[in-house]
Amino acid sequence: MGLARMSLFLTCALVVANLAVIDAFEARQAENARRTLLGKPPRTRKPPRTRKRRRETLADLTGANAPPAAEPDLLSVMA
Repeated sequence: MGLARMSLFLTCALVVANLAVIDAFEARQAENARRTLLGKPPRTRKPPRTRKRRRETLADLTGANAPPAAEPDLLSVMA
């Protein structure tokens, strides 16, 4: 594939992507205009949900910070 063909292909792909963005924008504007005529407020975007922060460190998960295991009592083992 030559440079001219690649450039033409990429330009067409960019145009198609921009057309999709423009169509979505125009649909959103039409929906807001319709809602305004009905006396409703325009729709707003919800803020993105944030990921809940993991409170444990890797050392906690692997048990590196675990308290040492209790040694068995020799008298209770022998009885």
